[in-house]
Amino acid sequence: MINDPDLVILDEPTSGLDPIGCREVKDLILALAQRGKTVILSSHLLADVEDVCDRVVVYYGGRVQAVGTLKDLLAEPDSLRITTPLLSRSGLEKVLAVIREEAPVGDEVRVETPTQNLESYFLGVVQAARESEMQTSGALSGSRVAAYLRGEAEQTTRADRVLDRLTRSAPGPEPEVTVAKPVETINHDLLKRLGTEPEEPGTKEPTAKGPEAAKAPVDLEKADEKLSSLLRKPKP
Repeated sequence: MINDPDLVILDEPTSGLDPIGCREVKDLILALAQRGKTVILSSHLLADVEDVCDRVVVYYGGRVQAVGTLKDLLAEPDSLRITTPLLSRSGLEKVLAVIREEAPVGDEVRVETPTQNLESYFLGVVQAARESEMQTSGALSGSRVAAYLRGEAEQTTRADRVLDRLTRSAPGPEPEVTVAKPVETINHDLLKRLGTEPEEPGTKEPTAKGPEAAKAPVDLEKADEKLSSLLRKPKP
């Protein structure tokens, strides 16, 4: 699922897992469904199918025997369940008296305490143990589905992902780094006084013509020596 597909086909994804692992896999399936993914689950663990699926296909003998939503397939249209908070005995007797008057003669009216399934009870016990900071070397509960599978990570297009993978796996040559050379500041007025400044263009015929007639480079070392000698001479 690392490529975040739109269609996921799972065959017995909870087989061999402990209750905590089963719950985490089912949470993953529900997270994918909430994001609009299509998940096809094949399993003989019908309690897991009931927990996560909204539509069911029942196969037997190589043929489809039943198909529909869980709500439609599992509903018992001939009976009704009423769930209320815990009532006093007198209040309960009043409610039962009204129901018995409305119920067909001979039909049984039962009062039962709602129950949870064993998986929910087990996970509740584990959660209470974790909150008490009980140590264990076994599986831990509370792992979260990866962010990109929950749809919380930044979504990128397939082209962006391919381009990013290519640029990471095949880096190009190292870019050329140009280091600027330091610029030397020349005091041309001072060099003229020292006699080391080249002649201005047009003041003297060049000794050569063509590209070879470029100006002679300034000898900074000689200029520095003459400047030092001038500074050492006493003033008149």
